[in-house]
Amino acid sequence: MKERIGGIVFFGSLFWLAFVFLFYAGLFVNYIEHHGIPIFFNQFFVDSQFWWIWPAGILLFGFVFMMEGRTALKVAVFSLSFLAALSTWVPSVGSAVGYGLFSKEGVDYRFNRVVVKGATLLYSGRGYDYVKVPGKEPTLRYPTANRVR
Repeated sequence: MKERIGGIVFFGSLFWLAFVFLFYAGLFVNYIEHHGIPIFFNQFFVDSQFWWIWPAGILLFGFVFMMEGRTALKVAVFSLSFLAALSTWVPSVGSAVGYGLFSKEGVDYRFNRVVVKGATLLYSGRGYDYVKVPGKEPTLRYPTANRVR
């Protein structure tokens, strides 16, 4: 029994990490780099995880891997999962998924006497918001503390 649980956790972790890495690598290329957000992949990978999903993903992939027989089901589950993860490598899909996960429209920022209204928050991490302001081309970095709630 201990070997089975160990196998579920080990192989589930292996396949889940591969799935998540491929998914976020596609988002990084087609969303973060596309918008010129100056962060590294490791920072993006760690800061933007939905950690509460990890136990369920590890158990799901582990149970599927450790099932006896049912090879066709295993192949189907892993193939569909990795096709879903690889779909973020398609520029339009990766951009749309990144926009859906990380962006927020109509965010305002206050700097002393100046208020910037109607910015699009593209990504927020480590104390900074990366935003697009109407009429400005590059992605701007604003401190999160200046965001008007």
